[in-house]
Amino acid sequence: MIKNFIYFIAVSICFIACGEVSQDAEQSPDLQGSAVQTTLDDGYYVINKVKPKVTWAAQKLTGDGHNGTLHIESGKFMVEDGQITEGVVVFDMARMEVSDLEGDRKDRLEQHLQSGDFFNVETHPKAVLNVNGISEFNGKTNLEATLTMNGEAVDYNIDVEVVEADVIGDVKGLAVQGKFFLDRTKHNITFRSKTFDDKLDWFIKDDVAVGFSVVGVPAM
Repeated sequence: MIKNFIYFIAVSICFIACGEVSQDAEQSPDLQGSAVQTTLDDGYYVINKVKPKVTWAAQKLTGDGHNGTLHIESGKFMVEDGQITEGVVVFDMARMEVSDLEGDRKDRLEQHLQSGDFFNVETHPKAVLNVNGISEFNGKTNLEATLTMNGEAVDYNIDVEVVEADVIGDVKGLAVQGKFFLDRTKHNITFRSKTFDDKLDWFIKDDVAVGFSVVGVPAM
């Protein structure tokens, strides 16, 4: 149980480019386990807009890179019989920011990230993570989800921790945290990818590690 947890929902998803991805992370196992049980009341649990935060960091093969934040527009989970059965988190890609630069350099990179080289925000202004359920497999808790980014939907099985959280007074919330590896090229983001053009003079890594911590409170 998480005691005296903050009364808003804290969300942190870290996009960090990784040089090597483990064999387990690259594969999506066929999960056949029982869903995680809690004592929470049935209903929707929503992401509070007070201070949700998503952070990202991307690297070149040389090791240098950039970092910043993404904006969470909305999010909610459904709990039935004490189990997470579905959920959705929506990101406003037009509000992506760069944190490690200032002035014109910051503006130029933000505009480039919104362009067709990367997230193609004009055509795909939102990214959506759909949660399909949570189950137990080989002693681990797995979140089954589909991430639609840049118009491409990709399924992920993500190792997570799920616990009940005290949020305000006697109200119980739900805390979920975990991480997984994302291949940006599966979302049709291939700019400066060595996989698609090995004759470039420098490359941006394809594999991105994503970490997150989410707490939901009952919808009123």
